[in-house]
Amino acid sequence: MRDLFATLPDDPPPLPPGYLEAVLTRGRRSIRRHRIATAAVWAVVVLVLTVLVVPGLPLPVRPAAPSTKPSLPDRFAGYSMLTSTVTSAPPGRAIALYGSGNGEWLNSFQPLVVGADGDTYRRVDAMEERDRPSALLSPDGTRVLLGDERGATGDLILVDLTTGKRRSIPLGDPVGVRLLAWSPDGRHVAFSAAPLTNSGEFGTVNVVEAEVARTGTLRLLDLSTGRSTEVPAIKPAWTAAFAPDSRRIAVQVGQVAHLIDLDGREHGSVQIPSGRELAAAVGWSPDGRFLATVPWVYDGPLNGTTGGDTGRHGTFLWKVGDVTFVPVTGSGTPLASVPDVVQLLGWRSMGSVVVATTNAAGHVSLAEVQLGAGTRRTLARFDTGSTCELGTESCQLFDLHLATGLLPDLTVRDAGRAQRGPWPMLLNAVIGVVVLGTAYLLWRRTHPSTQPRAGNRTASS
Repeated sequence: MRDLFATLPDDPPPLPPGYLEAVLTRGRRSIRRHRIATAAVWAVVVLVLTVLVVPGLPLPVRPAAPSTKPSLPDRFAGYSMLTSTVTSAPPGRAIALYGSGNGEWLNSFQPLVVGADGDTYRRVDAMEERDRPSALLSPDGTRVLLGDERGATGDLILVDLTTGKRRSIPLGDPVGVRLLAWSPDGRHVAFSAAPLTNSGEFGTVNVVEAEVARTGTLRLLDLSTGRSTEVPAIKPAWTAAFAPDSRRIAVQVGQVAHLIDLDGREHGSVQIPSGRELAAAVGWSPDGRFLATVPWVYDGPLNGTTGGDTGRHGTFLWKVGDVTFVPVTGSGTPLASVPDVVQLLGWRSMGSVVVATTNAAGHVSLAEVQLGAGTRRTLARFDTGSTCELGTESCQLFDLHLATGLLPDLTVRDAGRAQRGPWPMLLNAVIGVVVLGTAYLLWRRTHPSTQPRAGNRTASS
């Protein structure tokens, strides 16, 4: 190398005119391009983080404050795997509790509550943890009570939708549970309970709903004390509804509705027509004079040899029937039946009920029916598009409940964008890694390495 440099002239030749200025201009242009590219990369990173990650961050979420009047969205949002949980983001009081999903080849069921004061949607994670058991929504929409579908349980779980907290209500020895009705004043719950033996026609796997429907004994739970009272004479308790004053309850055994008080004393009975059952949870009219009945979903209550195989829990909303009314006292002007009903959901007044209906395509709607005139108006529709099982199946509805105490003052609101709460932390982490990895690759592409290559280092040495 010394010999090579020795051959160079002492005075290097002059640079071409404008050469230095051109080099400096190109250098400045290259620096500007790098700076612009770097700024563009980070702008893209910030934009992606804002659009994708920020909406899912687990920021403090306040439940929706109760409005003057509760409301129902005119359209329920579709299924989404990005819906947060009651525990992570308490939604406040709810107008509806229902199951949504499908299970053709991939189990995609969700138990959901929908806000009564805004378009909030939350998964009831306590129900998911117990394999989506039978559950009840309190009349004021602030609580959910659930049992356990995995088998016998030693407690019920009361979920507060305004705080996300859970309360365990002991039952004593483990039993199978089938929840029946919640009193209008919110204090008492009727449920059926039975030991599960892992034997019988259902085999070695517990089918909680079916077994309890055949063998369960009525229990009355006082939520203020947490104590439940067994009523041995009412067995097997099939379906139930509280009187409007919350002091009595009608419980169907076979084809008879027994009218009992909160101490378990019977004060009369009502014969339920063959092939029909007392409308679950909402079957007693606001004036106390009638019991609403609906057709059996399948075989109906146990008659000694057959029946009792299933109730409405876990059943998709598909079977269309009618609602007929039976006088409690045997007197009074009969109420006209209500045709084309999938489920009776509650009463707005003595002359108006809210029902679920379905059309030929299987799309479910909520409607208000005027009992005198028989007229009806659609209140809300459910989006059952093909969004379940990774977009391969339509979504089905089951176990639909409304906050019955909110119905008299209910209004209908224009549905807005579904507020599903923060995304799961794992999803946020995956998106964050992908965004930062992409940003790093873009940065490397716009900033090529300035280190000499290995071959150049060898030559220079």
